[in-house]
Amino acid sequence: MNKAQHWRRIVLWLGSFPAIAAFVLLIMVLMLGDSAAPAIPKKLDGSHPAQHGVQSAELESQGSESISSESP
Repeated sequence: MNKAQHWRRIVLWLGSFPAIAAFVLLIMVLMLGDSAAPAIPKKLDGSHPAQHGVQSAELESQGSESISSESP
């Protein structure tokens, strides 16, 4: 490897350093942000999130019907 090739390789590495540093910083910020997630875990039942409101309304109506049918 002659001097010109060696110089090109050094310039390439020096030019890539900001990109590598930015990527490492981004990954570290994402990791720290993930560890600061809410302490209350969500219960996942495998259904689609958009259906949760419909299902909860159906469950509430079924629950109130069963309570009213059991009362004397």
